[in-house]
Amino acid sequence: MQSRNSILRDGDSLLLTRTEFNREVARERIRATRRSIPFCIVTIDVAGGRQLQVRRRALIRILHRNVRLTDQKAELGNNRFAVLLVDTPEMGGRSVLDRLAGLCETRKIDATLSLRVHDPEGFDPDRDVDLPSGAGKRRRDDAPESSWLRVDRSSSDALGLAVQQRPAVIAETPRSPEVTSRDEDATVAATATGTARSLAHTSKHSSFVTCEALLSDRPLTRRLTKRAIDLAGASIGLVLVSPVLVVAALAVKLTSPGPAFFKQTREGMGGKPFTIYKMRTMVVDAESKQSALRQKSHRDGPAFKIKHDPRVTPIGHLLRKTCIDELPQFINVLRGDMSLVGPRPLPWHESRACNHWQRRRLDVPPGMTCYWQVDKAAAETFDDWMRMDLQYVDRNDLWRDLRLIARTALVPLTGRGGE
Repeated sequence: MQSRNSILRDGDSLLLTRTEFNREVARERIRATRRSIPFCIVTIDVAGGRQLQVRRRALIRILHRNVRLTDQKAELGNNRFAVLLVDTPEMGGRSVLDRLAGLCETRKIDATLSLRVHDPEGFDPDRDVDLPSGAGKRRRDDAPESSWLRVDRSSSDALGLAVQQRPAVIAETPRSPEVTSRDEDATVAATATGTARSLAHTSKHSSFVTCEALLSDRPLTRRLTKRAIDLAGASIGLVLVSPVLVVAALAVKLTSPGPAFFKQTREGMGGKPFTIYKMRTMVVDAESKQSALRQKSHRDGPAFKIKHDPRVTPIGHLLRKTCIDELPQFINVLRGDMSLVGPRPLPWHESRACNHWQRRRLDVPPGMTCYWQVDKAAAETFDDWMRMDLQYVDRNDLWRDLRLIARTALVPLTGRGGE
C-alpha cells in the first residue's frame, strides 16, 4: 500500500513510456507542420549514484508542478526524462529549460538538460542560390554553421526519438535567467532562426548551441539493421553487376564523346549534399540546356521531367529503360550517402525549392528505390510523388524495404525504367 501511494504521490503513473512519447511526438510533428507552429522537447539526464531514487522522485515532482498539464512528460529509461512542449517557440523552450535547470540546482539534483526545437518554417528557400561545387565542399555563401555537414549521432542515439542531427557548430552562449515566461511573440524569433536547433544546458550553468533538424529518425537497432542490409546488398549487387557496368561504360564511350559516368550534386538526409553516380545517358552539356527545355517539362513542381528528351543519347535510352544507368549508385550506398530503399534524392536546386512539408522526405536517407519508382503512374502530380515519399518516411520497416526491392527488380524486366 505504501508503495502504491508513493507511485501516485511521485506521479510515475502519469508519465508516458518511451513508445507512448514517440507516438505523441510524431502526432505533434504532423500537427506542427500543418499549422506552421514550432514545438520543443526538453530532455533531462539524471546522474546515477546513491541518491538516484531520491533525485528521481524530486525531479518527477518538479515536472508535474512546473510544466503545463497540456505538455507531455515521459520517462525514456536509463534515468532519462523528456517533456514535449506543444505550441512552444524556441524562446519559450529556453525559458522552460532555464526554469527547470534552476529548480534542479535548488533541489541539488545532478542532471543535464537539453532543448531541441522543431520549427516547420525554419527553412528559407531564398537563402540557397548557388549550387555546391561537390560533396564535402562548402558553398561560397555557406555560413560557418551550415546545416549540411556530417555530425556525430552518438549524443542522440540514446533518445527514443533518435533525432536526426545536423552538423554541430558549437558556440558558447550566456544563460538567460531573465526569461521567465513563454512569450508567444517569440514565435517570430524562432521562425527567423532558419533551422531547427538543439540547445544543451547543464545544471552547472554551461550551455552550447548546435544546429539540428529534429525528430523522426528511427531507433538505433533498426538503423543498424538497415545499414547492415545496405552494405550486404550493395556489396553483392556491385559484384554481380560489375560486368554489366563495364560493357555499359564501353558502349557510352564508343557512342558519344565524354565520360562514361555522370556525377551530380543531390541533397541527402538532413539537407547534406553528396555526389551521386550514374551512367551518363545524355550529352555532355545537358544541364546547360535544361533551362531552354523547362517549358516542355511534363512534371509540375520543381522537378524536371520531359518525355522524349532530346538530350538523351541513343544508348542512353536503353540504359534508362533497363535501369542500368542507376546501378553505379551501389557505390553511394556503400559510402553511406544513400540506402537501398528510400526517397529518391533530387538535384540540389530542385530539392531546395520544395515546400516545407515536402522537405520532410529528408528525414531518412535517400534510396535507390521507393514507392514512386515502382508505381510512377500513381503520382499524377509532384505533390503525389512527395506524399508517396512521406508515406515511406512515416511507415518504413524491414519487410516493407524487402518488398520494395523485390518490386523494383521487376521494373527493368517490363521496360518501365525510362518512364
